[in-house]
Amino acid sequence: MSQNDPGQDLRQHARFELLEYALVREPGKSDPVRSVVIDVSLGGLQVRSRYQFPVGDTVTLNIGRLSADPIVIQAEVRYSVPIEDSDLFATGFRCLPSSSGQKMEWVDYVHQVFQAQGEQLAG
Repeated sequence: MSQNDPGQDLRQHARFELLEYALVREPGKSDPVRSVVIDVSLGGLQVRSRYQFPVGDTVTLNIGRLSADPIVIQAEVRYSVPIEDSDLFATGFRCLPSSSGQKMEWVDYVHQVFQAQGEQLAG
């Protein structure tokens, strides 16, 4: 595939699938967008929602977790495309941690997802 091919996978990090609830807050808007996280990586995540986010915008993600406090992190919208035959959009975000502590919290979160999947596979 060429560099300009929109179907080209440019991911630098492995993705791990999950289903986790998230709220996405856009600057200047009072109500968050309810979303479901479907995969995460060290660099970002993908959600499904009924809202198409403007590419390039920076949002605040609040990702719920059953076993711990939510993860709150800034992220840039990389793409937001309609899913065929549905009223949903697939939106990819690049994480923009604002501190080393926030970056470590994200790394720990992704590691926990990876570890849980490994344990499920091991039986």
